[in-house]
Amino acid sequence: MGYLPLWPGTKTYICYNIPMPGEAYGTRGGETLKRRVLSCLLGFTGAATAGFWILFFAGKIQATETEQDEAFERAFPLADSWMSTACMLAAWHLWKDEPEGRFFGVAAGSSLLFLSLMDILYSLENRKYWPLDKDRFTMLLIHLWTLGLGSSTLSYFWKRLAPPPKSSKGGE
Repeated sequence: MGYLPLWPGTKTYICYNIPMPGEAYGTRGGETLKRRVLSCLLGFTGAATAGFWILFFAGKIQATETEQDEAFERAFPLADSWMSTACMLAAWHLWKDEPEGRFFGVAAGSSLLFLSLMDILYSLENRKYWPLDKDRFTMLLIHLWTLGLGSSTLSYFWKRLAPPPKSSKGGE
């Protein structure tokens, strides 16, 4: 356990505690709320992704404009399945405050980040964001959602898994 100044130059401190494996985490102050919100966002994203692929293969969604787009889209079901599964498992374990949530959370965050960067690069290289119509705007929002959620999820876990900063003062 350690202490950090709440604001530079003040004598008010916040306590940080890096939980050990098997310990409950996310029980300090607003941590439970943050963990639950992240759990809901990951669960929604995982379920929405699974729903997309079910509708896509049922022929209910037309998500491509060209044969090249179709080939690109059909390269993603396996990777999206892993991401979706990791999101839903992270959501489940985070909600229950179980340590497995850490593993699946990092897996989900890195998968979201990787897949969003692949989609964004493809869309930029093939001018898929312009002219910006309703469908392309929706695609852009999905890409930004996955980029933001992936980054936020990794940040959330990095702050909770990284070792505390070393004190610059000698004996403390």
